[in-house]
Amino acid sequence: MTIRSVGIFLAVSSVFLYGYSLPGSELNLFAGVIVLVLAAMTFTVGNNSLFFNRNVLITLVVILVVGSIGILLGRGSMSAYLTQAFVISLVVICSTIVISGAGELAAKIFPTYLILSFAFALIALLELILGLFGVYFEFLTPEIDYVFGNVHRITGLAAEPAHFVHVMTPSVVAILISAFSNRLCMSPAKSLVIVVSYILTFSSLGFFVITLVLLAVLFWRTSLSSMAVKIILAAGLIGVFSAIPQINTRALDTYNVLVSSEIENVNVSSLTIYKNFRVAIQSGINQPIFGAGLGGHEHNYYKYLPAHLSQDKNFNDRDASSLFLRLISEFGIPFTVLFYWFALAFWTGFPDRDDLPPIYWKKLTSTAVLFLIIARSARGGNFITHGFPFFLILYYSVYSSLKTGDLPSIVFPKTAKASGSQ
Repeated sequence: MTIRSVGIFLAVSSVFLYGYSLPGSELNLFAGVIVLVLAAMTFTVGNNSLFFNRNVLITLVVILVVGSIGILLGRGSMSAYLTQAFVISLVVICSTIVISGAGELAAKIFPTYLILSFAFALIALLELILGLFGVYFEFLTPEIDYVFGNVHRITGLAAEPAHFVHVMTPSVVAILISAFSNRLCMSPAKSLVIVVSYILTFSSLGFFVITLVLLAVLFWRTSLSSMAVKIILAAGLIGVFSAIPQINTRALDTYNVLVSSEIENVNVSSLTIYKNFRVAIQSGINQPIFGAGLGGHEHNYYKYLPAHLSQDKNFNDRDASSLFLRLISEFGIPFTVLFYWFALAFWTGFPDRDDLPPIYWKKLTSTAVLFLIIARSARGGNFITHGFPFFLILYYSVYSSLKTGDLPSIVFPKTAKASGSQ
């Protein structure tokens, strides 16, 4: 194993670190960032230069500049902006060092992620089995949500099932898409372990992702020619998932609170989304162009949240509980539209069964990350956690390498030679 292979393993491992509920409020986030920095450092060993993706760095600068405008206009907090800007820059730079410097080894990034997903799923299933005998890891998973009897929702030692869902979403999407392409990306046994553990979270977000993938396969990847049959099958699929009590409750509560603004007896998750929805909409009305600036959602939250909603606990007041809502709140409507336009423009399309292996894996990776973007748009507004920047850079790099055949990079020499030494 080469030092770069170790670096890739460390970088992918950082994706999973936030999934674990390590003791300490932000310890898991710091641990993930530190491991990613170590991964980037492995690409400096024995190398006379560092590779950076030019377009990624330009995008980072644009984000920081646009994100600063709202702050300079007095809409957000400068300290929050500086904190966010530093961490995002560090993560993006380290991620692009790994991905751009990996060369031919870049093809191992997503397969390595799938292997670690399998290990993560095994831990989650072990947790569930031990729970049947009354053994719990309460020091890591303090809140246990029982479904029936001794069966509880899988968390994979994470603070809550949603964290497990976020880190596992690309692997589940890849497995489902590849299965319907009759070209499974992992062995059937490993694939089954990952998908079953994902389902046993009983997470509304997880079922939302699975439903979207199956609907996408139904409408775009099946040989059925009748649209009526597709619609009937889609309705049946949605009906099956809606029959699950946890999903039914979340869906009805979210619908009721958004349509009728009734907040009595609404579950915490739906109420949190509703609060941040109200804040983002008001921000979009009052400051539609640049928003409150990077890190400014918390300022918006306590500025625009109606008084009758501020009496309860205020969760996700920093990240808006949704990537879509946070982008509107902090960057404004035009930038939000631009982000999703680029997200769709950089998608390589579904993988085809007859694709050559390199092309197949690139398309599979791209599709898996696209569904991750959709999942975080629904729930998950933190820009850093669960390896989101790493996946975004991988997403663009896959598109770039597939369309142009290479990655537009710039090289920064670590040591400059004097002209007289030539």
